[in-house]
Amino acid sequence: MSQYALLDPFCYFPLPASFNWNEYIEAERELWALFPETDGRRVNFVQIGLTAEIFAQVPNDGSELLPDETYILMPCPDRTLRPIRMEACRRLTLSEYRMGHLTAIKLMGKMSEAADVMREVGACILGDEVMEEVEARLRDEEEDE
Repeated sequence: MSQYALLDPFCYFPLPASFNWNEYIEAERELWALFPETDGRRVNFVQIGLTAEIFAQVPNDGSELLPDETYILMPCPDRTLRPIRMEACRRLTLSEYRMGHLTAIKLMGKMSEAADVMREVGACILGDEVMEEVEARLRDEEEDE
C-alpha cells in the first residue's frame, strides 16, 4: 500500500441499491467530452489550492504512487465505491474548471444516494481518535450556545 494513500487502494464500500450507476456514468461521460485527452478513461478533476487538475485512470499495480498520481474514490459498475488510481493529465484553466464544475454538480446529485457511505469512508480515514475529538468539540460548542 502506498504510504500516501489514506485508504487501502484495494478496499471497497458497497453502494445502496438505490444508486443508479447508469445515470452516474452518463454524467461522468460529459467530462470525457470536455477533456478528450483522457481517452475515455475514468476521469475526475481536483482543486488543489487555487489550481485544478484533470485526472484520468491508470492501471493499479499496487506500486508506490508517482508524484503526479493519486487515488480518487469513485463509484464502479459493481455498485461499490472504490479507490481508482489516477494520473494528473494537466492543469485546468479557470474556464475549463468552471465548465467541469457544472458537470460535477450533476455528479454530486447522482452521489446523494451514497451520503451514508461517504460518511463511513470519512470516519475510516480519520479514525476513532479524531472522530471522538470532533464529537467532543461539537458537544462543547452546543453546550456553550
